[in-house]
Parts: sequence; structure tokens; C-alpha cells
Amino acid sequence: MKKFFFAAIIAISTITSAFAAETVNRSVLHNFNADFNNATNITWSAKEQFAKATFTVNNVKMEAYYNVQGELVGSAKAVSLDELPVGAKRTFAKKFSGYTVKEVIKMESADDSAFYISAENDTQSVIFKVSDSDQLTTFKRTRK
Repeated sequence: MKKFFFAAIIAISTITSAFAAETVNRSVLHNFNADFNNATNITWSAKEQFAKATFTVNNVKMEAYYNVQGELVGSAKAVSLDELPVGAKRTFAKKFSGYTVKEVIKMESADDSAFYISAENDTQSVIFKVSDSDQLTTFKRTRK
């Protein structure tokens, strides 16, 4: 259930609008500062069920998602293609050689960690999820 909730938050966050930090509750702000005490360039967006912080840590852009109780639901950061598990890189190279990788994101939550590969070819854009066993499954597909 948490995996679905985290994935839903990620999907919803793409359509949120930014709010000032004052709209984020104190519990969220307190926990964020404890979880990411070296964060810089912090911006917040909020909805009824969650708050999202976009920030930088050691020159890496990240996002963190908190529920209304102030609990960290998950975080995401862009990573290089080289950080993918070897098996996933091989599978992608063999099965999807006609695709260009646009972005690789590592998402982490309390009970899950996964990589997502955003790629495209001439006819479609696809987001693949890398499973624990280095298998690629289609998370989202969009025709151009």
C-alpha cells in the first residue's frame, strides 16, 4: 500500500503548484530539517494529503515527500545511468536499444527502493521501473 501511495504522490506532484513554506505544517518542517539538515535551495509545494520539498544536497537535486502527520513517505533523486544495477543496464541495452535515456531516478521509501528510467524513441516516451531482480517493467507509456 505504501508503494502505491508513494507512486501516487509522485504522479500527483507533477501537477501541484508551489506554496510558501508557511503552508507546510510545523511537524513536516521539523522532520525535514532533521532528515536533510544540509539541504539548500529548498522550495515547498503542498496539497491536502502531502507536502513536497524540492532541494539540493551536495549539488544533487532531490525531492522529499511528507504526509500530513510529518512522516517522510519517500524521496527521489536523479542519478546517472551508471548507478543502475548491472543486470538492468544489460536488459535495457538488449531489449530497448532504439530508445534514448532521458533521465534515471532513484526513489526510496521506508519499505522500497526502485529506479525509474525515462526513455523515448521516435514514436513514444516510456518510463520503466527496475525491479529488485533487475527486470524492467513498463510503468507508463505515452505516444508522441
